[in-house]
Amino acid sequence: MNKFVEKILPTDPPLQPMKLTREPIVNRYWATGLVGIVLGFVLGCFLWLWQQGILVSPDDYFNFKLSHARLQIILFAGSFLLGFALQAGPHVIGGPPPSSRTVIFFLPFLWAGTALSLLEDPVLRMAGNAMVSVAFAGPAYLLLNITLAGNPDFRIPRGIPIAASFLLLATSPWLELDDPGVALFVIWCGPITAVLVAAQQLTNNVLGGKLLQGQKSVLFAVALFLAWLASAGAAFFDDSYWRLSGILWAVVLYIQVKETDFIPSAMRQKFTSIQVVLLLAFSEIAISAIMPVLSGDDFIPDAAVHLLGAGVITTLILGVAARVAGFFCGDLVLRDRGLTYLLFAWTFLAVTRTLTSIGLGNSGWTMAMVYLGVVILIIWIVPMANRLIKIGKQFNPADNS
Repeated sequence: MNKFVEKILPTDPPLQPMKLTREPIVNRYWATGLVGIVLGFVLGCFLWLWQQGILVSPDDYFNFKLSHARLQIILFAGSFLLGFALQAGPHVIGGPPPSSRTVIFFLPFLWAGTALSLLEDPVLRMAGNAMVSVAFAGPAYLLLNITLAGNPDFRIPRGIPIAASFLLLATSPWLELDDPGVALFVIWCGPITAVLVAAQQLTNNVLGGKLLQGQKSVLFAVALFLAWLASAGAAFFDDSYWRLSGILWAVVLYIQVKETDFIPSAMRQKFTSIQVVLLLAFSEIAISAIMPVLSGDDFIPDAAVHLLGAGVITTLILGVAARVAGFFCGDLVLRDRGLTYLLFAWTFLAVTRTLTSIGLGNSGWTMAMVYLGVVILIIWIVPMANRLIKIGKQFNPADNS
């Protein structure tokens, strides 16, 4: 039995905890993200059950839908992306890191702002929206300054796009996120843009791929800018622009995959979670981009929203955050092979959720996926929370430089 377990779940090499030269902030932002994923998932399950007719839909269904979008995009995805960008972002974009006190300043704005933005009182909601905007606009400003002071080769393909993605997220609380078209615009231009930047670093640093530089980086940035414009046009002016948006996002992905040598680099690796999570994420981004191209006037933005949100963003967070947290505290969140299986299971759930958005599936499948999601999140969240606590405990202020 032990040999069988060791074969399907081989033991990983021991990790040495990183020597922290400044107070970590990733654990605090990611702890907020854990709250976000729990609340967002629970509310999302109710919405799914209401949508499928398994439970009777409440009169204020669309208010719940808006709250779900805010929790998932702002509190869950936003917290994890902010934690990664403010802790590791300076290394990714080649600039000097800000002090921990500077970047932790924005976290209470994210907490209080998200809570207030969910209330019905218009004055409190407006105050909450403003606080959320500060929570994202401040880091966008910091990241832009780091970019301008850092490696010039990283400005166009990494620094400016990731700063712009957080600036876009700063506008999200003021937008109608319960509208699938608007939500899709925000997800493409906010979290997915940040994900593409992070994927460049992972491809180069972990998989041994090439840097996106020179004329190709300019071409990447131009295609990205045009994809933003087309997505905005589709969300706010004319649905017919979704086809152009999809083509442009496919071009953006193609440039990044080709010019970073991603596929050969991934194929050289053993069967690892970081390899799998990037392959799954890029595949789902490609499918999401192709959806409006093939569907034309029948395109359903909600399907792409869930494939990008539940699929790409959540899958990447499950895989990358577990890896990063393990390296910070020197204690694995999950064995790498077990984490890989978990990523495949979550992707299956995300694809199933996407298919129900276009009318496929039944109540039995929906209930099975809800139970599967609960199991996956418990397996991931419990050890993840434990490792985040360890990160905070291992920091010695005397070592702070």
